[in-house]
Amino acid sequence: MTGNSLDRYVKAMRDADDDAARANVLLTAPVFTLMRWRDVFVTCCRRAAFGEGEAYLDVLADTMAKERHRGNLAGTMPMAGATATLLSIIDRI
Repeated sequence: MTGNSLDRYVKAMRDADDDAARANVLLTAPVFTLMRWRDVFVTCCRRAAFGEGEAYLDVLADTMAKERHRGNLAGTMPMAGATATLLSIIDRI
């Protein structure tokens, strides 16, 4: 956030009307933004009883914290599963 302006992805998450909209925010926001404002995104997920979103943020943080091998992330299967879950929520529309 700069000055009094709210990060556009945080605003979109707060304004989301349903789980599909929340999932879309989580899958389009830059990873840096999601990790920088992780507590805010988690709070939004909890308030909306959107456990899949909170799980996604947890797996994303765990994946980003893993040691890399020659620049590649290791252990990305949980991340792929969490992403597939959110995509399935979006595709239900």
